[in-house]
Amino acid sequence: MSNESIGGESTFVDGLKVLEALREEQPEYFRLLAEYAIPFRFHDTAHDIREHHPVINLDNFGNIVEIKYNAHLADVFDLPSDVMYDYYLAYRELMARLKDARYKIELKLAAGQMVVFDNRRVLHGRNAFDENVGERRLKGCYVDRSEFKSRLRTLKKQLA
Repeated sequence: MSNESIGGESTFVDGLKVLEALREEQPEYFRLLAEYAIPFRFHDTAHDIREHHPVINLDNFGNIVEIKYNAHLADVFDLPSDVMYDYYLAYRELMARLKDARYKIELKLAAGQMVVFDNRRVLHGRNAFDENVGERRLKGCYVDRSEFKSRLRTLKKQLA
């Protein structure tokens, strides 16, 4: 909506590419992150959301469906003691890879610009900005994946 601030570039990381490289180079770390569920929590005055899920979600064929990663929402890990150490190593390796410039794009969005991306593949954030200089106001919108795919199928039938 507006972005006259100094800094505040939107950042995007290709999580799928990061996970494919991890699977290739560190298969045991990949396995741990796909097999073990960890707790995530978001709470404020109106919400108290608590979920356990693996960081890497695979389908029945071993294909990556999504990455569920948010270091700010991860709660205290409650894994079996014999797994905890190796899991932390895997998690730290993933964190380092997510910061790798090879997988990252930064964009300074102008008023009226829009970015569309798959929230299950692409991790997003922003760089720091000076809140005392200029206004920075963005608006987010999320579309459910199953609803999106349903709409594509019905449009395809209508246009065929």
